[in-house]
Amino acid sequence: MRASLSVLVAMALFAGPVKADPFKPGFKQQVELGQKAAAQIRNEEKIVKESDPRVQLMRKVAQKLTAHIPENEIKKHPYKWSFDLVDSKEVNAFALPGGPIFFYTGLFEKFSTVDELAAVLGHEMTHIREEHWANAYADQQKRNLGITAVLMIIRANQDMVNIASISNEVLLSLPYSRGQESKADRSGFRLMVDAGYNPKGMLDLFDTLAKAGGGGGTPEFLRTHPADKSRKNEAQKLIDAESKKGTKFPATTPMPKF
Repeated sequence: MRASLSVLVAMALFAGPVKADPFKPGFKQQVELGQKAAAQIRNEEKIVKESDPRVQLMRKVAQKLTAHIPENEIKKHPYKWSFDLVDSKEVNAFALPGGPIFFYTGLFEKFSTVDELAAVLGHEMTHIREEHWANAYADQQKRNLGITAVLMIIRANQDMVNIASISNEVLLSLPYSRGQESKADRSGFRLMVDAGYNPKGMLDLFDTLAKAGGGGGTPEFLRTHPADKSRKNEAQKLIDAESKKGTKFPATTPMPKF
């Protein structure tokens, strides 16, 4: 059978060395995009004051988690972490490339334990650490162009990233894959355990989200971070495996009364 033209082109173009993914924004570009988008969000949304005890708690938990990120990783990727609380009934939280994380009071107020808060923060931090948005953006660009055009660009070592053309809508709308969500759960779990939180908070989080979606409308957090029974089961497996290694978890910490 005669090979298709795209296959023949691919074979020819991959005959030589190629560089790193030219469609993926580099780390510095990710930081620039994240900082720009975060500044705009702070101007457009009602941000809770830093003196608010909810913000102080969120940042205290975040600090304990970031303290357990390896130094060699931080040297390679000097994140610009920031943690803001948006005064809104929307049940949501999201991360921007490079370090900014936004929480909505609608989600925050549904937590019964501090460990649930740590679970979401650890999960969102992993999306940033693993550059999930940048990878998703690169994959989308390749799908839009088609294999032949992609291979020609790669072979030509041409950088296709134009961050000036990337809007906030693109930053916030790209969905994460099931694999990326699983990775965020696993690495978030590790951060929680290392920072001294009870990973049962992950299980409680899935229950909290299920209840939040029980009133008819799906919370925004669930639309961008789908949570089904399989993810809760995987979280339980992580807890069981850690327990078998002899790890003792502290008691869960009830959320303070604000």
